[in-house]
Amino acid sequence: MLKPKKWTGKPISMPGVYAGVPIEVYHSATACIEPSISSSGLRRIFTKSPKHYFAESPYNPKRVESEESAALILGRAAHHLLFGMDDFKKEFAIRPETLGGEKWNGNRTVCNLWLEDRSKEGRTVLTPDQFSAVAGMAEELFQEPLVKAGILNGLIEHSWAWKDKETGVWLRARPDASPNDSLDFCDLKTTRSVQYHDLCRTVYDYGYFQQGALLNEGCRVILGQPLHSFTLVFVESKAPYCTAIVTLKEGDLSRGARANAYAVRKFADGMKTGKWLGPAGETQDARYIELPEWSQKQLDERLKAEGV
Repeated sequence: MLKPKKWTGKPISMPGVYAGVPIEVYHSATACIEPSISSSGLRRIFTKSPKHYFAESPYNPKRVESEESAALILGRAAHHLLFGMDDFKKEFAIRPETLGGEKWNGNRTVCNLWLEDRSKEGRTVLTPDQFSAVAGMAEELFQEPLVKAGILNGLIEHSWAWKDKETGVWLRARPDASPNDSLDFCDLKTTRSVQYHDLCRTVYDYGYFQQGALLNEGCRVILGQPLHSFTLVFVESKAPYCTAIVTLKEGDLSRGARANAYAVRKFADGMKTGKWLGPAGETQDARYIELPEWSQKQLDERLKAEGV
């Protein structure tokens, strides 16, 4: 049985699972008493570069402010809607189509004031079209037998924090739901397509194998045992909102652990030296580049057909 700690309002100083950490605090430089990084940061370092990570890092005094992507907002909203409108209304507000007897217009003062009030409440605003999509996704998810059985149930958006043994860096994770009666984790994801080959690409492109591996490490450190499984519930973000539920294999979680270890070392080095390298690393000379093998073959065949 998972026993979360109540957040005290101060930076986290002890490994554990915490309830009540606001999302803006979780993503801040003061989430923990020492520098920390979350799954999204590790994935950005590995899939892009340390320099790409630092551009939006809370430790960068010149950071580029990034807004939560529309896909993430829709996924989070659908998850909350699954647990009922009361839960949903705590986190989200639906933008009215009319206000003060007139059609919504972002340039009107009354509309801007309405948005400011929702921001003060800490609620994310959805357009009517976005809410329609969220409702459609939730309706389809409700039809899934595994969702009906409670695969997405658990402690909603609790924050996990622990120290990496090798570097001493604090690591953070915030699963959609932390299961309180098992170690079978499940995360909801929106996607453009649930075709099998598209899902394989999505898991790779977005580093979801790293996300599962990080949760696995958190379980080992905080709970003293590895997770049992890491499952992704995918739902398409456009009609007909098809769904697919997939569980990552142990081999890919192992690859994710190695990718995370690399990214954690790069983060630790960057915080220590102040150097955040891009994809080219420290290479100063020009490098050779060539077409991939499949395009070389395709091009050769066309040139041959053209008699060139």
